[in-house]
Amino acid sequence: MNTNRSDNHEDLLGKYLAQETDAHEDALIEKWLEENDAHQKELNDYTFIWDKADLLKEQNTQPVDTDAAWLKVKARMDATPKAKVIDFKPAPKPKRFFSLGIAASILVVLTAGLLAYFFSTPQPEMLALTTTGNTLQQTLPDGSVVFLNNNTSIVYPENFEGKTREITLKGEAFFDIKRNESKPFVIHANGSDIRVLGTSFNVKAYNKNVEVSVETGKVEFKNKKKATLLVAGEKATFENDTIKKLSADKNAFAYKTKVFVFENQSLEEIAKALADGYHTNIVLTNNRIKTCRLTTRFNNESLPNALNIIAETLNLTVSAKEGAYVLDGQGCAE
Repeated sequence: MNTNRSDNHEDLLGKYLAQETDAHEDALIEKWLEENDAHQKELNDYTFIWDKADLLKEQNTQPVDTDAAWLKVKARMDATPKAKVIDFKPAPKPKRFFSLGIAASILVVLTAGLLAYFFSTPQPEMLALTTTGNTLQQTLPDGSVVFLNNNTSIVYPENFEGKTREITLKGEAFFDIKRNESKPFVIHANGSDIRVLGTSFNVKAYNKNVEVSVETGKVEFKNKKKATLLVAGEKATFENDTIKKLSADKNAFAYKTKVFVFENQSLEEIAKALADGYHTNIVLTNNRIKTCRLTTRFNNESLPNALNIIAETLNLTVSAKEGAYVLDGQGCAE
């Protein structure tokens, strides 16, 4: 993708922000990002700005001169300090792009309320946390605690000001939110919003099919078209604007707790849960052993020990090959 900020390129970036690009257009954006590291450094500030704009659009129907708005907001953006990035490991290429070169035609989300927000309110410094092959626990400015799974990033202000506490998530994280009934906590995640007052829950948002699982309390889960209220022990997923509401998976939080509970589940299901929880590959060599069923519990067990217990129970062999664990055997008796 040429880095000249032509109308065509700005239109493409606008589609990307709105998550309306196809695979070819996504590839063009990814190539553009790879051309210059500076293109990625703008991500944190404009994730926050875009989400704020989208939120204010929903709250304000007053028309606005988008051409004038763009000139004013661009000037403010140029003067805004960049986000302070706390690097733990080299971050993967981001999946969304935010640029100063977005044309006024794309910024229809700007409203009079957004202009007032930028020009009358001092903006807090933005911070970012990113994981790759690791997990990370962090205490947020309000005392809430977030535990990031691998390949996850969050962007949040240095201090929560105003009437809400808002962050942006890409990936998966477990949240234990400090209760504040006068200041809701809002997570923006791939087109969905999760709103709470104080509770604990998990958000999985690696793609547009965002999933929320609730451990304690109540959680409001919504996108632009639909909303649902979840309570402890429930989970929901938005898939193509359809809400799928089910009982929460017992192992939804296992990547954090390392406690796995399996009740008469197939070896295929067990292997997937353990692979996700320990961030590795587990290979089952044939279809016969995939249907073997097992009831067991692992409490902070190492993965090799857990696999050895499974192998002993089901008369299988376990080996490590080329970065994966391999389970092999003859299958299970009927």
